[in-house]
Amino acid sequence: MLNFKKKIQMKKYIILSLVIGSLSACFVDTIQPDELIGYQKKMVVNGVFTAGEGLAIELTTSEASIDSTFPRLIKDANVTLITTSGNVSMSYNVLSENYITGTALMSGESVALKIEHPSFPNVNSVVRFPVNINAYGVLIENGGIDTSGKKGDLLQVTFNDEAGKDNFYKINVYYMNTTLNQWIPINFDKRDPSLAEYNSYLLNDAGVLFSDELFNGNSKTISIVTTSGLVSSNPGDKYLIELSSITKDYFSYYRSLQRAQDAKEISFQGGYNNAVVIHSNIVNGLGILGATTQNNIVLK
Repeated sequence: MLNFKKKIQMKKYIILSLVIGSLSACFVDTIQPDELIGYQKKMVVNGVFTAGEGLAIELTTSEASIDSTFPRLIKDANVTLITTSGNVSMSYNVLSENYITGTALMSGESVALKIEHPSFPNVNSVVRFPVNINAYGVLIENGGIDTSGKKGDLLQVTFNDEAGKDNFYKINVYYMNTTLNQWIPINFDKRDPSLAEYNSYLLNDAGVLFSDELFNGNSKTISIVTTSGLVSSNPGDKYLIELSSITKDYFSYYRSLQRAQDAKEISFQGGYNNAVVIHSNIVNGLGILGATTQNNIVLK
């Protein structure tokens, strides 16, 4: 299973890659710092909290959005989580370059983030962990046809979508590499209409974000066919499906980053016509605080 440190690094990589990509998308409309008289720098928060796991955020300055420097870490802020059980301090960890805490929160809980620093406006955000969707999976060996027309393993995951509200999800699929003894991401086929390109967003970790627009309030089964013979020699664990219920802000943030990347394919002569506003739920700052409730399904 992916450990906590690796998950922090993976989430940082996904967010940072997309942020850099979105900034380069607007290269034609580059903003020069000397043109921004009176610009007030802000704190940028990037964090995705997972229910039942330790929590981490990355904290940088907004100056990287107006010049070519790499995001600048803020290492001396006062970071506090306000939970129903009391306040929890997050401390800066040099190895991960994140503010972390071992405190774990559960699905359905709400948490407020408050950050103070003398050189920046104080920022805050509130998120609620999505409810557990209690997903389960089935593996049918050679039960499907892969993209090359050969027999492949059929993976199915089923869950119940919460009625009465818009819901958002992230799905990752891995196979067990017995030589390395670790899970390897699969860039799987997306035949399901909810995973089709016009309804979803593909991330750098081969995960896919999608919504319940086509199945709101109903039971949903997603079927995936893997490449033939991928795990045919595995004696035990074969596949891992990570299906996460995610917050709307998390989904909207990645959607806006994707649109910013897409904008680099379009050229306008009217100045800032192709500028894309990156979604944020950080009050007085920038970035995203997301929350997920994850189901890990190991198929043997």
